[in-house]
Amino acid sequence: MKIVFLFGGQGSQLPGMALDVRQEFPQTEKLFQTAFNVNPDLDKVLQSESEDINQTRFTQAAIALFGAAITQVLRENGIVANAAIGSSIGEYPALAALGVWSLTDMIEISSARGCLMTGRLNKRNAEGYTDGMHAILGLTEAEIAPLLKKYDQIWITNINDEKQVVVSGQVEQLLELGTELKQAGARRVVPLVVEGAFHTPIFAEEQKKLLNIIEQYPLIVPQKDFYFNRNARPLSDASISADEQKKNVQVWMSEQMISPVRFYECGEKLFTAKFDNVTEQSADIKTKADSTERFDLAIEISAKPVIAGMLRKNLKNIPTVQINSAEQLKKFLQTSN
Repeated sequence: MKIVFLFGGQGSQLPGMALDVRQEFPQTEKLFQTAFNVNPDLDKVLQSESEDINQTRFTQAAIALFGAAITQVLRENGIVANAAIGSSIGEYPALAALGVWSLTDMIEISSARGCLMTGRLNKRNAEGYTDGMHAILGLTEAEIAPLLKKYDQIWITNINDEKQVVVSGQVEQLLELGTELKQAGARRVVPLVVEGAFHTPIFAEEQKKLLNIIEQYPLIVPQKDFYFNRNARPLSDASISADEQKKNVQVWMSEQMISPVRFYECGEKLFTAKFDNVTEQSADIKTKADSTERFDLAIEISAKPVIAGMLRKNLKNIPTVQINSAEQLKKFLQTSN
């Protein structure tokens, strides 16, 4: 059975997420202690019903921890990912699920990422900037891009679907742009509840710091299917050396912080088997994959399921399981044994 794991990004968090997994599956305790050691307030935040979980420094650590805990339990029960895909911070547990990083290392990297981004958000606020993100429904990236040329503080930051694009930047400019977008044919322009303008050049300094952090951790590049949000390039590329492949992981995962999330393109490539990295002698494999479903099962690992909805076209003929709690995890394990 060929299985793909799906991991949601910021926005898929919930108060108390992962605590039931910790209770029901005590073998995950090392992962929780790792997360609490590098982010000491996370334990308290997870146990509260406050909105603190929506603060970036806690959100990203919690999403990484949740993904790691579920992945560990699935592995222990013989359920491993042949492929994975994630959105934004969700790319980190996706790579760990494929064995690129250890689960504990991935938690540390993700927590550092969240703290770096929070630092920049605080500086932006202190400098008087009010940033936000708006989802645009009904226009393509190509249709939106020309409208941004006159704005110096707005960027395209997420391509979730062909006609679902997110732009980020200063709120005043976003509001002005909104009028133009509707005149251009946008069905809706929806402000998102976020702390700032994610995946934009405002995090340039933090990107460099994150790269330095990522470079401190060992990694491997397995022959498994994965496409980077940064550029929709494959994880494994036989045309370059192993060292170059590792360097690409480090650079692209840091550059994701300042670059558009090309999730739509990643999904199209992963599920339609374009096979960017296969050789000519694998043509028979490609032909077989193009004529059948690439995966037997998709498992969404997210406290608040969102990714399967974004990939609904690709998943329509693939059995899909959503694991967002310890109860759902136990039910899945019972039915899969």
